[in-house]
Amino acid sequence: MYLLADTETTLPCSITDAFDYVADLENFARWFPGVESITATDELAVGVVGKSYLETVILPIGATLTIPVHVCEACAPVRLATEGNLALLRPRMEIDLSPVDAEHCVIRWRMYSRVGTRLLQWTLLPVIAIIMQRRAKIGLRNLAQLLGADRGRPQLGCSL
Repeated sequence: MYLLADTETTLPCSITDAFDYVADLENFARWFPGVESITATDELAVGVVGKSYLETVILPIGATLTIPVHVCEACAPVRLATEGNLALLRPRMEIDLSPVDAEHCVIRWRMYSRVGTRLLQWTLLPVIAIIMQRRAKIGLRNLAQLLGADRGRPQLGCSL
């Protein structure tokens, strides 16, 4: 796998609250830049292996693309991983959470490409990595502010 982005931050809520929020991928567009929408395509519970979604992303050129995504790993409240069906990128998102105390946790967000082609790893993937790392930093900052606002703290606006 090729690492595209890796960032972490401390969230102002319990690990359980954080996992419940991020595992419901329909919330993803609220905090992660470049995601226009994400909707469940089945009736499985949130945060379980096999749960499927359709994610509409905004490409850097402004066009949108809809990608089938499924949960491939889930271990509440510490880990969630998804994989998307986009042939050129074959994305894998990993979210790991660890408690700090009863009201704070650390989230680590990573995006990988499962593409094995060296040509793509030397050409397209480094460009995508720059974009994804920038979006990841903004996304985690947005998430921390959003979860803080849900607890009565002021929410600051952030966007890409």
